[in-house]
Amino acid sequence: MEKVILRYRKKGYTQTQLEQAARKFAEAKGLRDANLELYNDFEEMAVFGIDKEGKKAEATMPFSQLERWMKA
Repeated sequence: MEKVILRYRKKGYTQTQLEQAARKFAEAKGLRDANLELYNDFEEMAVFGIDKEGKKAEATMPFSQLERWMKA
């Protein structure tokens, strides 16, 4: 069983789930090679990647949107 990395609103998320959500979110934002950083103080996840021009870029997803991207 995979360890829970993030608990949000009584729901626990594993690293694999967070990475999948980050990849889907990044694709929707036009980023590739996504990786993530959790900011618990702000209840958000920063998703880093490469934009279509080849530059490093960042998109921020509030934890409140996690469930949406888990199901996408």
